Amino acid sequence: MTFSSTRDTATTGHSPAVAAMRDAREQVTHTFEATPSAGAVAEVLDDICQVWHDMDQAKLHILLRLAHIHSTGNLLEVGGQRTLAGWITQALGTSPAEARSLACLADSLFHERLPETRQALDSGLLSLGEATATAKAVEAATKTRDETEFPDPDAFRQLMDSGMMAVKADNPALSAAQLARLGRRISVQLHPTLVEDEHRRAHRNRRLDVLRSFEGSFYLQASGPEVDAELLEKAVAAFTKPLNPTSPRQSKAERSYDAFMKLIRSALGHQNCTKPPGPLAMINLTVPLDVYTGQRATVPEGDGDGAATQDGMLLAMEAVRALSPGSVLRRVITDPATGKPLDVGRGMRNAPEQIRTVAHHGRTTCAWPQGCDVPISGTEADHVTSYSRGGRTSAENIQPLCSTHNRLKWRRENNPHRATWKGRPAHRRPDPPPKPEPPPPRE
Repeated sequence: MTFSSTRDTATTGHSPAVAAMRDAREQVTHTFEATPSAGAVAEVLDDICQVWHDMDQAKLHILLRLAHIHSTGNLLEVGGQRTLAGWITQALGTSPAEARSLACLADSLFHERLPETRQALDSGLLSLGEATATAKAVEAATKTRDETEFPDPDAFRQLMDSGMMAVKADNPALSAAQLARLGRRISVQLHPTLVEDEHRRAHRNRRLDVLRSFEGSFYLQASGPEVDAELLEKAVAAFTKPLNPTSPRQSKAERSYDAFMKLIRSALGHQNCTKPPGPLAMINLTVPLDVYTGQRATVPEGDGDGAATQDGMLLAMEAVRALSPGSVLRRVITDPATGKPLDVGRGMRNAPEQIRTVAHHGRTTCAWPQGCDVPISGTEADHVTSYSRGGRTSAENIQPLCSTHNRLKWRRENNPHRATWKGRPAHRRPDPPPKPEPPPPRE
């Protein structure tokens, strides 16, 4: 990648870029100082998205210039920092974590390792933050790739890049967090034994330490396989009391601590019980039947995922089989052509568990069209076409929505004339063609 630039500082003391940015800043500040009317809010949000996209583009070219300066050695000799992340941290005032992410993206794009990501950035499909998440996911996958199968790291990066951008193009509302999980899933498809290998390594290195302080308190530190984190989260959640509006307000962390101690006391008091009292922790897992039964040891590339929780965390089959004896098995049949679950309709308003399982299959977060990162375990079963408006309680008409978006959808349905924001312009799908008029009745 080559660069050229001109600078004219004779009159202003700054480059044209600095002067233009200051003019733009004043204009943007002046524009957004005025309070918009209720009917103009959607237009203002569109303007903000466009301005943000333009700022992303400006930051992108700044990062590419920094990567070029770093490649020449002048970032150290002139800028005083050995690494690009170090210069961004010290000069631009970002956190070290953000600086490392931006440096990873800058290096990947400067060396043209992620051409699909660059194209998506330029088209507006991808924000700078989403591109950063993509670059980090690609680099993490490259470090753990099967080097026997993929000896060329750059070829592997481009394979990851094209796969992630293809999914992003089909699902424009994927957020940075969802892109990070997507990168993990694709890397596992390209390296089918990765999850099992990581599970065994984490289990070998498991530990738990109780550290006492001089102030009469303690710290609990633990590390182990991801499945144990899932078990711990669900067990604590099962013992956590809901908020009580009549008692002093407690934070979620405080209530989780109380639940954890209650769980410990319950376990100590019922060590010899085959069925100790207390709430049950529910963990929903999805795994291909032939993998579960051992007909296939792994999931081949491009053939979907292996075992995963409803929130999208991938688990080792070794861990799943350890959980199986105390589990309830439910079979979900999917269409082999589309991968979508086959519908099993119901005529009641509240979606039963079987319907929710089928309807939520393949999703890991709230299904709000403009994007939402609330995990599916924190969502409610919503009728796409409301039940009161004739919607059926069937898998094709049920979607997971968090409580905020479920209630917002209801308010919008009851106030259809209010202007609403449709999402980032680059993410909007074209409106479907109007339905044809029915033929006139026969005379």
